[in-house]
Amino acid sequence: MQLKAGEVMANEPIFIIGTERSGTNLLRLVLNAHSNIAIPHPPHIMKNFYELEPLYGSLDKDTNFKALIRDVVIMVKLHPYPWEVRLDCEKIFRQALERNLISIFFAIYEQYLESTNKKRWGCKSTFMIYHVALIRRYYPHAKFIYMVRDGRDVAVSAKKSIFNNYCVYYTARRWVKEQKIGIFWMDNLSDNDIFLVKYENLLLNFRETIVALAGFLGESFENSMLEFSNTKEAKKSGSISASWKNTSRPILKDNFNKFEKELTKKEIGLFEAIAAPELEYFSYPLVNSRFTSKKEVAIKSRFRFRYFFEELFLMFKVQLQHLISDKNNLLRIKKYLFLKLIKISRSIR
Repeated sequence: MQLKAGEVMANEPIFIIGTERSGTNLLRLVLNAHSNIAIPHPPHIMKNFYELEPLYGSLDKDTNFKALIRDVVIMVKLHPYPWEVRLDCEKIFRQALERNLISIFFAIYEQYLESTNKKRWGCKSTFMIYHVALIRRYYPHAKFIYMVRDGRDVAVSAKKSIFNNYCVYYTARRWVKEQKIGIFWMDNLSDNDIFLVKYENLLLNFRETIVALAGFLGESFENSMLEFSNTKEAKKSGSISASWKNTSRPILKDNFNKFEKELTKKEIGLFEAIAAPELEYFSYPLVNSRFTSKKEVAIKSRFRFRYFFEELFLMFKVQLQHLISDKNNLLRIKKYLFLKLIKISRSIR
């Protein structure tokens, strides 16, 4: 099924891309407070099913395509941040643009939009940074908001959250990988297609940044966007997980450069050893000289096992803390087991 002329322009979806723990949940709530824009908390459809899609066989076969739709819908239902919409599998089947996973993704977000009385949907799954080219195949006028935060502060936040890597070593490697992709698209898309938001600028110049962002999206600025923390969606977000508690609060203007106190000198040196070029690209000053960073690069490979075990230790520690404090942990566990079951069962067919 092909898009008809004019359909894309009538509904230019919004994608917030970047790296987790970069303030994208905050930005989602700000945009969602706009009267025209609906951005649900993401169940990360593409992230969770992209590698599973080939296991369903030829999607030209109705039974296979419907099985994939069914499983994606079940996964959305198991999302620990519940959507207040009942998804219709048959409608997704009928409305899918083509027989593939991303068409299911689009149809699901269209259904969500229909339930909101708004005009435009957005997606806050930062992992869509890996699918920009694919998105543009279907929506050549889609709007991308590339959100960047000092990677060392990302590492501080990641050590306390269950939705990412934990060890500074792995966080740095992932941050670099995703910034390289983001920089590529900044260089290859026009200013009409992609808009850079630095987390620190958002905090310090909140109104000015949101006004500029609304202009980029072709939307009028609304004061409700500044009052996002008073919305029902923000209250819901802050109540579900400790990882999202700040999203129900007004802007925390001093919530940056936390790494200076919360990372050790060795951790800062390690992060900068891995990420110096990208940190400098975004004008984040290095604590260490480039000479020190290169020395760290030379020795870091000796400690891969150390980083692996540190990752495991932090994972168990943080997961236990969230198991005690967060709501909907049973859903999160069910979702994890459901995806593992799909991978195992379909791999042995």
